[in-house]
Amino acid sequence: MIETDVKKRLGDFSLSANLSDERFICLTGKNGSGKTTLLNLISGILTPDDGYVTLNSRKIANLPIEQRQISIVTPDSCLPHLDVDRHLVWGAKYKGLNVEHDYIREIKSGLGINFDGKVGKLSLGMRERVSLATSLISKPQLILVDEAFSNIDNHSDIVAVFRNLTEKAKIDVIFTTQYTGDSSQADHHYRLELGKSSRLF
Repeated sequence: MIETDVKKRLGDFSLSANLSDERFICLTGKNGSGKTTLLNLISGILTPDDGYVTLNSRKIANLPIEQRQISIVTPDSCLPHLDVDRHLVWGAKYKGLNVEHDYIREIKSGLGINFDGKVGKLSLGMRERVSLATSLISKPQLILVDEAFSNIDNHSDIVAVFRNLTEKAKIDVIFTTQYTGDSSQADHHYRLELGKSSRLF
């Protein structure tokens, strides 16, 4: 369960957003509406001017990023110098987790990762598949996906697979998109408009 009620001013832009839900959450809005700012406040990249962020009843707004049990996936979040298999377990190894090979194979198969080589030499869509898999294998409590589905071929299928994999792992997800149709695969849908949030379902 992620609960947040935050305010943040960045130059002329002002965000005032609240969210209280769990499982697979879609956050829609146009460019500049505040989607990335909200995810950055939840992850700890930014600090709110006012408000709170709790994850599974634990207050995290003042915790360092590495203590929040949150993974964030963006189009640029990969480590380009690693090869695919090393990248997939990087986050888990950083956290000292032992990951079963069968689980890695399940994630790779589900997300269509049937390629190898240096991650930096892959297409954008392939890099994002690897980043999504890496976040899953590291077993956080919450994964934030910032506009990373839309660059993947057949991205609706990937969204459905990712939802099933995170549900099985009991990991909550917030994913941002400009396409309201993607919300059809979500448990909950929030919209940001000019820095203000509204819950649609």
